[in-house]
Amino acid sequence: MTLYLVSNNMVLDDLVYETDETVEEKRINRPLSIEGEKCAVKLVRKIDANVIYSSNYASALATAKYYASYKDLSININSFLNDSKIGKLGNRNIKMLRFMQERDFDFKFSNGESLNETCNRMNIAINNILKKVGNQNIVIFTHKRAILGYLLKYLDKGYNLDDRLILSYNDLVIIDDIEKDIDIIKIDMKHNKIVDVDIIE
Repeated sequence: MTLYLVSNNMVLDDLVYETDETVEEKRINRPLSIEGEKCAVKLVRKIDANVIYSSNYASALATAKYYASYKDLSININSFLNDSKIGKLGNRNIKMLRFMQERDFDFKFSNGESLNETCNRMNIAINNILKKVGNQNIVIFTHKRAILGYLLKYLDKGYNLDDRLILSYNDLVIIDDIEKDIDIIKIDMKHNKIVDVDIIE
């Protein structure tokens, strides 16, 4: 069976909040940009799955809806597939958090989530999904950091020339810090064990 992990990174940036939503509320509710919607339309022909799962983030669901419509399938929502929690930023920023977490997989801000915690949560969620759906191809619409957390357990770890964490499989870089419009990772599995990992462009 094949597992697809999809992250649509094209979200609206020019939002101004006049009320006091938390960082997590802003991230959960942030919609796709127009470019993100176009990416979501294009990806449907790149995937061959008959079970759809999504985090409860607006951007993930907005991406999943196009594939669901294309295949006439329902979307299963699972908050265990949500993005890694930032926690209380204070006067710090997300870029600094990412840098620290890539060197210490247990590092986190107050009320946040470490990479190891994200790894455990994502693995619990995906293992439960695999047991539930059996030998069917699955697509999960989630987030780049959540995908990083999931794959942290299985792929080779290293650092690029900018000293950022990369994850590789058979010398192919699967996860890095390069900003892409959309990430589609194809994982072939046998008896719920990974046998191949590739990137779909």
